[in-house]
Amino acid sequence: MAEEFLNPYTFIPAFPREGLPDGFGDGAPPDRDRLRAACWTGRIGVRLTVETPLLLLDTSRGRPPAKGERGHLVYPVRVRNGRPHLPSTTVKGMLRAAYETVTNSRFGVFADHDVPFGFRRDAGFALGMVPVYVAAPGVLYRCQVARLRMYEKSGAPLYPDRDHEAPVHMQRLRALVSGGRNGAEVDDFVPADSPHRLVPQQGQRQVEGIACVTGPNIEGKTSERFFYLDPAGPGRRPEPLPLARDWSELVEDWNRLIRNYQAAHEEQELFRRRRPDGTTVAPGERVGAGPGQLAWSPHIYDKEHMELKPGTVCYARRENGQVVGLYPVLVPRDVYAVAPADLLPRSLAPASCYEELSPADRVFGWVAPSGAGVRRAAYRGRLRVGPVVCDQEASEAVETFEGDGLPLAILSTPKPQQGRFYLAESAERPQNPVPDRTPKEELYREGRGLRGRKVYWHHAGLDRTRHWSDGQGKVDPTQVCLDKFYREYRRPWAPEDDSGSLEENRKRYRTSKDVEQRDSQNRSIEGWIRTGTTFRFTIDVKDLDEIELGALVWLLTLPPGHFHRLGYGRPLGFGSVRLDVDAERTELHSGEHYAAYYRSLSASLPSNDTKVILDKARHEFERLVSGSPQLVMIREAMLAVTRGNPELPVRYPRVRPEGLPDNVPAPPDPRGQNYEWFTANEMDSGVIASGRGRSLPAPVNPPAQLVTYVAEDATKGDNATNRGKKRSRDKPSGSPRSGDRSRKRRMR
Repeated sequence: MAEEFLNPYTFIPAFPREGLPDGFGDGAPPDRDRLRAACWTGRIGVRLTVETPLLLLDTSRGRPPAKGERGHLVYPVRVRNGRPHLPSTTVKGMLRAAYETVTNSRFGVFADHDVPFGFRRDAGFALGMVPVYVAAPGVLYRCQVARLRMYEKSGAPLYPDRDHEAPVHMQRLRALVSGGRNGAEVDDFVPADSPHRLVPQQGQRQVEGIACVTGPNIEGKTSERFFYLDPAGPGRRPEPLPLARDWSELVEDWNRLIRNYQAAHEEQELFRRRRPDGTTVAPGERVGAGPGQLAWSPHIYDKEHMELKPGTVCYARRENGQVVGLYPVLVPRDVYAVAPADLLPRSLAPASCYEELSPADRVFGWVAPSGAGVRRAAYRGRLRVGPVVCDQEASEAVETFEGDGLPLAILSTPKPQQGRFYLAESAERPQNPVPDRTPKEELYREGRGLRGRKVYWHHAGLDRTRHWSDGQGKVDPTQVCLDKFYREYRRPWAPEDDSGSLEENRKRYRTSKDVEQRDSQNRSIEGWIRTGTTFRFTIDVKDLDEIELGALVWLLTLPPGHFHRLGYGRPLGFGSVRLDVDAERTELHSGEHYAAYYRSLSASLPSNDTKVILDKARHEFERLVSGSPQLVMIREAMLAVTRGNPELPVRYPRVRPEGLPDNVPAPPDPRGQNYEWFTANEMDSGVIASGRGRSLPAPVNPPAQLVTYVAEDATKGDNATNRGKKRSRDKPSGSPRSGDRSRKRRMR
């Protein structure tokens, strides 16, 4: 089954701003001492109608649930004076983001994107690596490596036992090694300063070296590494490896990589994991199977092993026989050469001074970026959103949930390091994603561009009655398919087991009835704003020219069936809202009208046909847009996203469980293993497999959808990757042997 879906977010392209029509360029805002004759000042009335439930949560009043893990919070609906409270700043933020987009303005904010991202190298990268010992700054000796059995296949540690304590990372050992240069194993060992003698038997030799213990950090790992020097001859030391770069550059790259390792993990992940009994787990300990449950390597959490210094053992990447990089593990992370900020055109970066303001800055306001050092460091803007009032009382507008509320699905955090989703072919062609099957290491590089502004699809085609209910309560509501759509907004009941087994009918996952999943990964809500609820507010504008007003009116009068997105939970389908102009509360006058009014003590402002004024401004804006190919692409993309596609579900990527009937769409996995789709998408054996390595499609160039992979294929890809890692990390480089020999008895 070629099951297709829309990713919850997509991007509307942001083009370099050079060559835009008049009115869209940069420039200082108008002076405030007078109104311009042909510009408009007044008030626009707006009606906001809720199309899909709106989450207005009072996050300051979150409470822990009666049942659930520590760290979970239940949020009530924000209510003021008996009515749902929608802050005007929230509405203004939504309008500004849309205005920036449709006018191709500068980004209002683009901070914390000046550090390059890291990525996981594939197993094939290890073929160019050799184990090394850092004898002194710039002096590297190639080592031999022997497998040091440390764990059972279940992950249980072998040591301590009657004769051994578990060796620690970078500990010096004396060891008995057997096997050839490319397939050596440690048969016995003692600390280097131990008085115990090791007695070599036939086929064994005694060497001294250093233990490289990175911990049980991958599934199926049974061995660590023992590094030792193999002299070139009696009384001779091996020759140092030649360096392709200065030692200080290699150290700088190492430090940057270590910082990236640390930035990839929150402190809670490393130091606050807990066992089922509540006791804290050390970073180097394994808790269970799967992501987040395995051990962390010492270079991630232990400052003693983060520094590249004499006595360190690590891996060197060589090209043409020379060392070009140093890494703490054989299949490491690496750091891209460029940061996202390096790929953003200067004309799209936040304005650095008063004279660079783009249309959105001049209308909504501007604050100079931190450290800009300019004298005019802010501009108030010429648009204000008045108080937002709900037409209905809370008793009518709010759908409430008893007890601990409704547990929401896990919301994925932004992952801009996913270059296949965030990057464009080039800055000049942001509408074109990076070509499918582009090697991972070539994603963030010079010449690429950013896709543009992130937006969320409207979830079209949903049954407004059934979809936003919990069903009959007999089965997990997330496992019931409603005309090819699942209740993606809700977290499934707890899985019956960790294997992800299906029920007997093979149409849904086995879950435990009414056993809700409430933990630190998700939140619960006590209620939401019902569909059909209406709010009213006004937009006060001052001295807007016809193009500035026309862009605003275009956003307030989208075609029927098009919706803006507002509030929390937008990836899950919440917060689609319709904006319409309320003509009865709209009043606009030109600067010329105000000049005549103030010249006379008896004159009054004329009564204008505001519909004519608004229509003329919108038409002039559309005329200019139609003459610019870049603005046309932006407009069409925005219309596509605000309209949605009723034929396709909108959801995070996931895989189809093995055995699911072909005519049944993949239900939400109660284990939340969405990473399996991304694992399958990176399947490669040196070259990315056909049909994989997909980039996020553009919203207006069909096909805009992604394809669901089959769990069996995803597992094969995952296992293939793990097997490659296992071969690379649990075997000396170049070894033709596979598997692990049984542990030999210690001999004294």
